[in-house]
Amino acid sequence: ADDALPAAQAKFTLSAFNNAGRSDKKLVERLSKLAGFSADLPAYSAEFVHEIVSNSRTANVAAGRQIYDTLGCATCHTINNAGGKVGPDLSALGRGLPVDMIVTEVIWPQLNVKEGFEAVRVSTRDADIVEGFRQNETTDEIAIRDILTGGITKIPRAKVANVRSIGSPMPEGLTAPLSKQQLANLVRYLSELGK
Repeated sequence: ADDALPAAQAKFTLSAFNNAGRSDKKLVERLSKLAGFSADLPAYSAEFVHEIVSNSRTANVAAGRQIYDTLGCATCHTINNAGGKVGPDLSALGRGLPVDMIVTEVIWPQLNVKEGFEAVRVSTRDADIVEGFRQNETTDEIAIRDILTGGITKIPRAKVANVRSIGSPMPEGLTAPLSKQQLANLVRYLSELGK
């Protein structure tokens, strides 16, 4: 609630939070402010996307890879069998997704959540909260797969108070501290995957 957290610790905490694949808009906003940058996403517009796409054509692939590593993307995404399995495999991203869609997915992850990667929050009648991917659902229970560990929690239907979609587990504002050139570098790196 106060400003007692130094900027360096706020940056470290924000990085750890992002690397854990957790999403909490208020916490990200607060940590971003303490770290000294805005967590506000640019407004989605075709012009902004076009600008990043244009800049990416001459961007630096190696610098983009470094940004990918710095943001902790490998915690959740796999490239060539290395990395996490929280989000989609990016090994062939450049062959399967147009560059403008890569820009959209990176900056605004909640706009187009890929099927099978939409997280839910289950509140129980005992005031417990379970977050993860919906693994299985029957008339008797709902099974939720933990985003990071892959462990399955089965919750009897009688104990479920509420099930709410929370969208993509990719943190909103992850790219907020990046300049347009850094975004272009990251997009260039991602657009070359699988080519």
